[in-house]
Amino acid sequence: MIKADYSKIASFYDKGRSLSEQNTVMSINLISQLSGASKGDRVLDLGCGTGRFSLPMANRLEFDVTGADSSIEMLEKAKQKDCGSAVNWVLADSSALIFLPGSFDVVFMSHLLHHVDSPLTVLKECHKVLAPSGVVLIRYGAINQIRSDVEHTLFPQVIDIDEARTPTLELTEKWLADAGFKDISFAEIMQQTYQTGMAHLNAARMRSTSVLSMISEESFQTGIRRLAEHVDKYPNDDWLLFDKMTMTIGHKKAAKV
Repeated sequence: MIKADYSKIASFYDKGRSLSEQNTVMSINLISQLSGASKGDRVLDLGCGTGRFSLPMANRLEFDVTGADSSIEMLEKAKQKDCGSAVNWVLADSSALIFLPGSFDVVFMSHLLHHVDSPLTVLKECHKVLAPSGVVLIRYGAINQIRSDVEHTLFPQVIDIDEARTPTLELTEKWLADAGFKDISFAEIMQQTYQTGMAHLNAARMRSTSVLSMISEESFQTGIRRLAEHVDKYPNDDWLLFDKMTMTIGHKKAAKV
């Protein structure tokens, strides 16, 4: 599998992928609602990156949050933002978690599984570190949701990379079931990622989406030209502003009937 190099991405990641206040509130409210977690509950943000979700979960929801990532550089950026030491930051491999069984009430991950060699192994590790009543929450764009988005339409090579690594909704649910999770369900999210078409273009120029760092320079520049032309013609096109995503949830223990 071709992988993004987050040691290089970390320095500019937040500039292109920052969450608006509206999207932060929507995301953490959905996490709280779907997980059933409350103040003080132990939450593992797996593949936490620069702490985009770890910090608001700790500071606003008052969860006991551990942010784990395999990139030292991404964790350093997260720590720099965590002035109050609200989160426990841990360098960890998602395929071989260092935590004891039953350590967490919730495992949350955002756009992680398409970066790992064995998603099923990662989910089995999540199942192991969860408490008996724990839940896993997976935030991602399923391939059938992203095939026709801006990056996958305008940038050559991007669709080939993500067709090979990004799961469908059905495959994600199968992985969860195979890992031992029960009562699997999902919620679809429509998020306004960019306020203007120009904001999307500027983010793309910074390779804000990791797959843009994985294509050739020629392919990247071709996509930037196509995107700039579209922004010039249709600056307020919803296609440039909105993204569709999924939040899939699995329970370690089935609900009593």
